[in-house]
Parts: sequence; structure tokens; C-alpha cells
Amino acid sequence: MATQDAGTLEVVGATRRFGAVTALAGVDLTVRRGEMLTLLGPSGSGKTTLLKIVAGFETPDEGAVRVDGRDITMAPPAKRDIGMVFQNYALFPHMTVAENVAFPLLMRRIPRAERERRVQETLKLVDLPTHGGRLPRQLSGGQQQRVALARAVVFDPQLLLLDEPFGALDRQLREQMQLEVRRLQQRLELTALFVTHDQEEALVMSDRIAVMGQGQIAQLGTPEEIYRAPSSRFVAGFIGESNLYRARPLDDATAELEGGMRVPLPHKWPGGTGDLGLMLRPERVRSLGPDDAADIAFDGLIEEVVYLGETIKYRIRSDDGRLSVLARWPLHEANRILSSGHRVRVGWRSADMHSFPWS
Repeated sequence: MATQDAGTLEVVGATRRFGAVTALAGVDLTVRRGEMLTLLGPSGSGKTTLLKIVAGFETPDEGAVRVDGRDITMAPPAKRDIGMVFQNYALFPHMTVAENVAFPLLMRRIPRAERERRVQETLKLVDLPTHGGRLPRQLSGGQQQRVALARAVVFDPQLLLLDEPFGALDRQLREQMQLEVRRLQQRLELTALFVTHDQEEALVMSDRIAVMGQGQIAQLGTPEEIYRAPSSRFVAGFIGESNLYRARPLDDATAELEGGMRVPLPHKWPGGTGDLGLMLRPERVRSLGPDDAADIAFDGLIEEVVYLGETIKYRIRSDDGRLSVLARWPLHEANRILSSGHRVRVGWRSADMHSFPWS
């Protein structure tokens, strides 16, 4: 399939209000050619409104949408050359699989022989080469999702939009479809904008992630940047599990946590005199033996144990009660599951913590 026309998406100053509620507050966003960019955020963060503005289902009160430099802000959805995949698939129940996939080509008045060639080629891409004669109701949820994807890409769109496409699938099938869609997007070099509220899904699927909150982009970066170096308390609390502590800097090297414990600051911290947020991922907490050293260490009691199959999650409180930490350890390293009430010594490096302004 031809992919040379895949475009760059630019959203400039997009603002959308619904009465007194501002759903989008001047959002700027660029999706690079051939990139999968994910809009991630809680309900009401503005991600779906932004997707609808790009698709043409909503008109911004202010701002513009451009694909390859062409202003499409006021263009109707059918004139935007955009493929879309929805959570509910939106397949025509009375049409066969082949007819569903061919529909965008029919609307573009592609000759019949060319339509049939493209449909068969696209069904092969989504591993449904023999399903063209079936009706949607004769397919599983995963197969229906593949048909919806085939219909979205069969006409070589400049841009692919995916709106929570795996929400109706069970976990195992959802994980399978995530990888399949990602492979297809990379193979076809499609420029794609993906919407989800699932953090793990965003980390798996994306080249970059735009974390949204209160109608704005709170942080834009690679999955690793978002996970390892969140820019704010909101992003740190939303992406993955974390230990979040409020701290008061005492000098350039030391801070005091709310409970009174003093800890060394990470090498990279924003400086200034205001309170800091310190984030520690649970997998960075280590179990210490008598001779093991760490920048920050304490003896404590296990208060909570959560079995997660390959990993075990522990809530541990220090003996003096000033600090509680969540630790997550691989079961094959621990060899056994510790019980609530068990005494342990834990610690971590200051470099394993990430800091940001608390406000």
C-alpha cells in the first residue's frame, strides 16, 4: 500500500468551550510523519475533545488544525482524508466484511477492479484474507476490530485516529490487538493519533505521549521520559504506581520529608526555595541485607502484601512511623512471599528518585 502521502498533523491554539466549561485551553500539538502519538489522561482531561476537533466532529472556538500545512479546521470529516477506528467498531451490520472495507473506496469512486484489489490486500494485512464474505455478527470482537482497522487504512489516509479502540476487548485480546495495530502502523508508516485512559496501553503503543489534564497538555515526551521523569505531581501520580513525597529543601544536597526524615536530593533537581515533589518507583526499592548500603535506608514492618503473579507488592512502614514506601519485587528474586507483619530493611539510591516542583 502507498504510504508516501502520510502527513504531519499540527494543532495550533485549539480552544473549545461548552458553556462555562473550557474543555480545551489553547492546545498546541504536532504529530510527526509516521509517528504514533497518544493522548493520555483521565476523564474530562480534553483528550476526546481534541481528537474530535482533529476528526472534524467538533469545531474549535479558537485555533487551527493543519495536515501537511493544509488548513482543515472547517473541512467536513469526509473531506479530511483521515481514517478512524472507534471503540464500538461502527461496522455496517448489513454489509459483508469486504463491503465494509470497500466503503471508503466506493465513496471516493475508486473503480471496481481497484477496489477489489485494495480490499483483498488490506484484509491480508489484518490476517482476515478469507473473511470477506462474512457479516460482522459472524465475527469475534477481535476480528471486528481488525475489519474496522482495515476500513480505516484501505484508502491510504494521511492520518489515522484511534479512539479507545480496545476498550470493548478482554485483557488478553486487548494486549494482542495493541501489538498488531502497532506493527501495522509501523509497517505502513502511518501518522497516528491514539486516545486512551490506560497508562500501560499508552506506554506499549506510543512513540510519544501527551499527558492531558484540565484541557491542557501537562507533559509531552517519549514513554521513557514520561515514566522516569514526570514534570509535575499530576503526571507522576497518573503514570504508573509511585511513591510521592512532599519535601522541603534544606540546602543544595538535602531535603526534609513531611514526616521529618532527611534524605539526600537527586543529582537533578529543579532548585529554588519552594517545596519539592520526590517520586520513587516501587521497583527501585531494594531489600537490604545486613551488609548492604544505600543512600536512603530504614528498618520497617510490612503492612500490606499484594500478590501479582510474577511480582509481589509490599507496603512497608518505617519503625519510627515517619515514612511509608511501596515496594514491588519480582517473585523469582525474592524466592518466597513475605507476610504482613514481617520485619525488613529496605533502601534505594538518591539517583533513583526524581524531583519536580510540588506546586
